[in-house]
Amino acid sequence: MLRASAKAAGMTVDLRAVVDSKIDSGIPSGSEILAFADTVTGNDVVALSVARADLRRVLGPGALAQSAAIAANFSMNDRAANAIGIVLESMFVRDSVDYRAALGIDNYPSALNSLKSK
Repeated sequence: MLRASAKAAGMTVDLRAVVDSKIDSGIPSGSEILAFADTVTGNDVVALSVARADLRRVLGPGALAQSAAIAANFSMNDRAANAIGIVLESMFVRDSVDYRAALGIDNYPSALNSLKSK
């Protein structure tokens, strides 16, 4: 979705920033958004507080609330899909080969579930 949204907006996005914080994603305030995403899934309360404050300072309280809601919803959907064994549809597997390889996603343990053949 991010690639399609960026393309529609005429932006160039470097998805490698998701796994390497030294890379500029090309998204305005992308470093703060990615820092929040990284810390919201971890257990470092101090880092999470800093990331929240940075995101609120740069994009405002509404963006912080929206970012938290997106992260929570994604986590819920991902866990539900994994729990019941939902695999990615072949169209999504085919269309994501390039960035899955670039980001090393196929090496994640959960990829065993999502990339199974239907």
